[in-house]
Amino acid sequence: MTRVCVLGGSSPFTVALVDAIEGSKALSHQLHEWVLILQGRNVQNLDAVAHYARHRLGGFGTSVISTTDLDTALTDAEIVIVQTRFGGLEARANDELLASELGCIADETLGPCGLLSAFRQIRPVDDLATRMKAICPGAFVVNMINPLSLTTAMMLRRGVAAVGICELPLATLQAFAGALRIDPTELYWSYEGLNHRGFIPIARTHDGEDLLQRVLRLAPDAATQKYRNDILRLGAISTKYFALFDGRSSHEKGRAVGLISLRDAIAKDLIADPTQCPAQIAKRDMPWYAQAVVPLVAARVGAQGYDATINVATDGLLVHERRARVLGDRIDILETAPANGPFRDWLAAFEHHERLCLAALADPTPYTIGAALEADRITPPDKVRTAAARIFRTWRDAASNPPTVRGQ
Repeated sequence: MTRVCVLGGSSPFTVALVDAIEGSKALSHQLHEWVLILQGRNVQNLDAVAHYARHRLGGFGTSVISTTDLDTALTDAEIVIVQTRFGGLEARANDELLASELGCIADETLGPCGLLSAFRQIRPVDDLATRMKAICPGAFVVNMINPLSLTTAMMLRRGVAAVGICELPLATLQAFAGALRIDPTELYWSYEGLNHRGFIPIARTHDGEDLLQRVLRLAPDAATQKYRNDILRLGAISTKYFALFDGRSSHEKGRAVGLISLRDAIAKDLIADPTQCPAQIAKRDMPWYAQAVVPLVAARVGAQGYDATINVATDGLLVHERRARVLGDRIDILETAPANGPFRDWLAAFEHHERLCLAALADPTPYTIGAALEADRITPPDKVRTAAARIFRTWRDAASNPPTVRGQ
């Protein structure tokens, strides 16, 4: 039996993961061998999600277990999907509030909001990683906690076999291919990035046509104008996170408050009828389950090969986003011919920032935190000192009252 553990399984949004598992053709012949363990702390929500999972997956013969106890959930786990949100969406809302008060874009991955989130979670993530290493040392861990690169590095530091998973590069390619009316599955492409900030410098058809050059040859239109601008400016196609550096984010004040309301509405409907997918789940697009998490898990259990975009350590604990071929226990980085262009300067800046974030997490002081913020192009220079002081106080307060991951 294959034991797959989902931490944070009491989140009502987990129904989208269940639907993605049910819809996976690659897994359909293996689900009778699965034990799906859902772990979470909200008992009422957890029971409803588990009921929904049994209803959806029971026909495949999948066994579904729910528990609030972390150690029980991790025991003998072969795959662990970590979607735990330490502090809940309410903590994310507080992180976003800091960024808004500073006049910064509120994003849980980047900027002062993202760094505050990392410092707030460093102890519970470290505790979780230590326990995973002790209880299920051979487990393959799929990390979904943002800021993704930093939390993945925290887990790797404890010797956990963890990768971060990001669907954004594939979604970016799909949108680009859609603008050109091309099947994205027929393309050869490359990607380089750090913590959702990345670029596609190469996208070619099977017969070798360079699609970036095709865009430049075409007459500009609404569908391709964004890509044309990217190619002229960067020499590559950027992910949507690049808009944050131009101040073009569509969620400048954050999304947590809206997600809390949606979460509660979905939970209410799911509890009322746990055999039906709540209609309001459609209000949140969650492509990461069907396009990234489930295909990666299917590849890991040998049901299919999968070209994933994963967060992996390439230089000590520095975590890059790379494309990799996954099948069973093998993870082979897909090496491509190097591409050059102005995007390289941005990648170098992102890497410098990432290294300073890791240094600050290893030695938290107002100075090290300030250095990381100074290298972050989202944080206004005149807000660095204030942001660093707030983040340091948050870390210091958390350090004096260490949280536990039990029951998360």
